[in-house]
Amino acid sequence: MDIARFISQFFYRIRYWLLWGSLFVTGLVVYFTQFLPFSYTVKSSIYAGVTNSTSLDGSTINYAAINSTFDNLINIAKSPGTLKKVSVRLLGTALTYGQDWKDNQYILAKNYRQLKQATPKEVLALVDRKSLDKTIANLKAYDKVSPTNFVYAIFNRPGAFYSAAAMDQIDIKRAGNSDILNITYTSADPGITQQTISILIDELIKAYEVLRFQATQDVIAYFKEQVRLAKIELDKQEDDLMNYSVQERVINYGEETKALAGTRYGVDDRLEQVERIYQGATSLRKMLEDKMDIRAKIIRNNTDLLKELEKVSSLNQNIMEQEIFVSDKARSESQNINNDKRALKRAEENISHISDNLNEYNFSKEGVGIKNMIDEWLMALVSEAKAKAELKVLQTRQNDIFDQYSHMSPIGTQVNRKQRAIGIAEDNYRTQLSGLANANLRLKNIEMSTSNLQTITPPDFPLTDNGRKRAIYVLIAFIGSLVFITGYFLFVEVLDRTLRDPIRSRRLTGLPVIAAFNGTSNLKFRGFLRMCNRIAAGYCCRQLNNYLQTGRPTIINLISMERGEGKSFLTKYFVEYWKSEEIRVRVVKAGVDFEISNQEYVNARRLADFWQRNEAEKDADIILVEYPAASRNSIPLEVLKEADVNLLVANACRLWRDSDNATLQPIKEALKDRPFFFYLNNADREVVESFTGELPPKTPMHSLFSRLSQLGLTSRKAAVK
Repeated sequence: MDIARFISQFFYRIRYWLLWGSLFVTGLVVYFTQFLPFSYTVKSSIYAGVTNSTSLDGSTINYAAINSTFDNLINIAKSPGTLKKVSVRLLGTALTYGQDWKDNQYILAKNYRQLKQATPKEVLALVDRKSLDKTIANLKAYDKVSPTNFVYAIFNRPGAFYSAAAMDQIDIKRAGNSDILNITYTSADPGITQQTISILIDELIKAYEVLRFQATQDVIAYFKEQVRLAKIELDKQEDDLMNYSVQERVINYGEETKALAGTRYGVDDRLEQVERIYQGATSLRKMLEDKMDIRAKIIRNNTDLLKELEKVSSLNQNIMEQEIFVSDKARSESQNINNDKRALKRAEENISHISDNLNEYNFSKEGVGIKNMIDEWLMALVSEAKAKAELKVLQTRQNDIFDQYSHMSPIGTQVNRKQRAIGIAEDNYRTQLSGLANANLRLKNIEMSTSNLQTITPPDFPLTDNGRKRAIYVLIAFIGSLVFITGYFLFVEVLDRTLRDPIRSRRLTGLPVIAAFNGTSNLKFRGFLRMCNRIAAGYCCRQLNNYLQTGRPTIINLISMERGEGKSFLTKYFVEYWKSEEIRVRVVKAGVDFEISNQEYVNARRLADFWQRNEAEKDADIILVEYPAASRNSIPLEVLKEADVNLLVANACRLWRDSDNATLQPIKEALKDRPFFFYLNNADREVVESFTGELPPKTPMHSLFSRLSQLGLTSRKAAVK
């Protein structure tokens, strides 16, 4: 209950500070808030498509990567680089579409006039009113890192709309655990607010695509270049093999060598067969010539026969050469071979006719028939000629085959080497193609997971403002002033060592407070001051009456720490009150009734040691002894112990120092068994009323607050009959 009472009295004491202080601060806020600018809020939402994304390779969702993705999006949007691009584009938009005396969807006219006035002429010359893109390009080219550069300064210095500090107020938050990013921005211009959000979203999507896809696109570009180089190397190796094959006349080395080996064995077999035929025909011819003797020589020397034999040999050689170097199908379809065969057949028939004309030789010397022998001899001669021709062709073919072996043997090594180089180049080409395919797959995965940045709620042009929240500011100012004043005085209440009221005086001095006195400082109620002082003095005298003695005078000592504490002033009112009660009072003052600088005073054990009463003063009921200031003079403690009551009088407005405690401590110890009270002089009216009750004048309002300070919440005046 003491705490509640302390709180009520605390607020009662500072009631005027609370009233006028809060009204003053609130009035200032009311006045200045009329100049507050309007504010417009634009909201937009972006769908990121991260948590609901799919993957081409079937990989699972990484929630840590999802959270990192959203953090990246927010940080990119709030980064100085992105905000700088937004600032330049926003500035270009305002300078391009702004109008001096007409508001539009891009900027208010007053804001455009302010911007135009602050913009240097060389920057205004960069504005192309017909093309926003050209204006923005000119501003970007003009922008330099220099404090004198307008574009650089308008972004880096604090200011409205275009500065980093202004755009840093853009709020970007993820909506719970969804794929939605909510963007909110508030400023004093509806068009600029809308354009800021719109440009920011566009720059965010561009920046995120560059940062997100740049690495993968660099990898793709790398693999594309490697594929191109691998393809060039592969083509080079293939062209080298092709040129080498053309140079060496090789189409298919494996098949050709296989065919060459087969041809060689076929030629060898045929050569062996022809040699047998040739040897047989030669032996038969020689045998018949031996039997025919001179006739055979005549026949052999026949001119027609020699021509025909030569013709047979030539035709047989041609046919043999053509049959060896062409395929079976081409051989059957070749017109030259057929013609040569027909010519060979005619030559053989001619030789047969020649033999028929040689009829003059009918029998040999052995008596054998010449005709049959000539036929056989001619047949042997033809066979020999044909075999000889074939043998010549086959030997030539065999030599060609041996030459081809010599030619093809080193070609195989070179072909294998070149084919191996082609294989290596082809493997490298396929590896680079595989890397390119994987990089493209990764790019598609990223596109499917994070390229879904889409504006689902576009920033709309705000048609109404948010309201300037003037009432909120006024209310905050009123409540804030009350809290500040209360906190300030509560802080003072806790730390202040001014005596002021009974609670603090008792806490600082350790003495019970018997009463309080108004003094002369209250100018507001100066007409009632004397009456209030009498009431306060009467209250104190009534408290002291409890200690009055019978049969002897009651000694009351008045002590103070410093001079000017008001002991004599109080004594006057005490004497006046007790006289009204017909109590005789004798006032003994230091320096008037006794000296404080002699040995008798300093060593006194009783009051009679330094002050002697006369016969008239022996009839006094109360003796009030005013001692000098204790901080500068000695006070005999034994004399104080002789008194019935001791009063320590102190000015309520004074500071209670540590030196006062040091001076008071011996007195308290000496009077620990005697009545020793603290008396507040020059106290506030409220402090005096806490002892005496309500003082005049008793107005209704003052009575109400007085009752409230005493926690008389339901009290009322009602006379009891």
